[in-house]
Amino acid sequence: MKLIEKFQNFIIDLDGVIYIQDEPIHKAKEFIDELKKRDKDFIFLTNNSGRNSEGYRKKLEKMNIIVENDKIITSSTATAKYLYENYNIEGKKAYVIGARALKDEIRKIGLNLIEGEDAHLADFVIVGKDPDFNYEMMKIANFAIRNGAIFIATNYDATFPTPEGEIPGAGAIVSSIETVSEVKAKVIGKPNIYIMEIAISKFNGNKEQTLIIGDRLETDILAGKIIGISTALVLTGVVNGEEVSKSEIKPDWILDGIWSFLKE
Repeated sequence: MKLIEKFQNFIIDLDGVIYIQDEPIHKAKEFIDELKKRDKDFIFLTNNSGRNSEGYRKKLEKMNIIVENDKIITSSTATAKYLYENYNIEGKKAYVIGARALKDEIRKIGLNLIEGEDAHLADFVIVGKDPDFNYEMMKIANFAIRNGAIFIATNYDATFPTPEGEIPGAGAIVSSIETVSEVKAKVIGKPNIYIMEIAISKFNGNKEQTLIIGDRLETDILAGKIIGISTALVLTGVVNGEEVSKSEIKPDWILDGIWSFLKE
């Protein structure tokens, strides 16, 4: 029996699983087409806060992978949802380090975004991946947190796969701010339970028939272990077989790539 036949529901990471930067991974489109053909349920779940659901839908469309916005959950949307559901945000201010997509999601829930010295008195410091991150931004975040701001991170991925190799991810930025402020961030993205509960809710909480597919042990695979679903690691992202053998986090399946689901 093919692995694709064992499950009804699939939670699929994007970076390192479906594509590397702007290049689709071999047979990624064919895999999604096969899920549709077999009437399987699936969602994409990414820790990358660089785009919103619409942005990722358009990116996938350029690879001829056609899905609706509601098939995509990002750490930026999950972070905004978490803030809205867990804090009184009326009239509150936030200092946000991250892409426009993250800032837009935070604005949507009613938080006021502030910059510069005004941000020293922010109620929240919210951090995602930001290629323009610099010392001044670290300093502002530090002052705000030391003045009592709640410190939230979209994810803790230290690196990010690109064709030229791994580059710094949101986790590297978060870690620098944790170091200077001496405060640990509340992290929303995988492997944390909150974003996984959002994902599982898409399948009416059916864990037994759900598989998560990812390229990271400490996020995707650990997330599956924590929430209690089956896990498959693909070796097209940031982890190789040797690293798997040394890790305490063991996936249920280790696959060369997403194309392995299509083999007999």
